[in-house]
Amino acid sequence: MATVHAHLDEPSDQATATVREVAAEQGWALAEGESGPGRLVFRKGVGPTSWGSEVTVSLESLGPAETRLSFATAETFAITDWGRGRRQIGKLLEALGASKE
Repeated sequence: MATVHAHLDEPSDQATATVREVAAEQGWALAEGESGPGRLVFRKGVGPTSWGSEVTVSLESLGPAETRLSFATAETFAITDWGRGRRQIGKLLEALGASKE
């Protein structure tokens, strides 16, 4: 429902570890079976204030010390996310220290 591109001044392997750490700190669970090299899928379950959310992060190395991040969000049981996906990505970007493209 929302797609945002950004870059992080870290090598790809380090950026992957950083994204995993920051997402976990914000309550996102890694979907191990759907994640792989260059792609991380995170989920939050259904609860009193959530219809269930998913964030997919694609990582692309741009050089030895820069990684491009592409974030895409989806809601499990909602037709629209009412801008929630962009806000969730914004929180992740801020915590990562990543620059939006």
